[in-house]
Amino acid sequence: MIDKNINFINIKSGLEYRSDYMLISVNENDFKEKVNIRFNNITEGINRFASKTLESDNSYNFEKSIIDFLQEAVKLNGVENSYVDFYYNVLEKEAKMRFKELLNCEDRKFIEKFESENSEGGIYYNLTLESIPFIARITTREVLFSTIYFTKEPFTIWGNYNQKFPVFYKEIGVHDKYENIAKSLKLKIV
Repeated sequence: MIDKNINFINIKSGLEYRSDYMLISVNENDFKEKVNIRFNNITEGINRFASKTLESDNSYNFEKSIIDFLQEAVKLNGVENSYVDFYYNVLEKEAKMRFKELLNCEDRKFIEKFESENSEGGIYYNLTLESIPFIARITTREVLFSTIYFTKEPFTIWGNYNQKFPVFYKEIGVHDKYENIAKSLKLKIV
């Protein structure tokens, strides 16, 4: 089992993190202190922050493009400034079973490992490069929605609606950084 506290310190200090990192649990109060672009519903987000939509120029590679976009965004922000809300631990037992039935083999292995390492509950996690494919697949396939938050370059990505992700930001300069990443991956922010 991974000692999450030691590993998180290593991430913060800039040392390489191991490939067996999954999602790193974050205390709700710490999450709320660090994440400024958060809200309870999409209408509140639209009313409080500048917003656009992240979508594909070519839906054929949409899922892969989203995975690549999120990986680049984590590299831009660092794992310690990249968060996801993942509601699996608060699902009822029957809902967890239905969720697992919708997963491919690779994602089932991920969730089994997640259960063994994160069974204590909580919904907030640092988004690691290793967890991105899983989070992106379950969100783009509309299996379980997650919101992704970046704090070094503040930008929030809300769920997926027909292969479109509402995005929220405060500064146009930050928006432009993400837009450049999107363009390089055949995505667009409109």
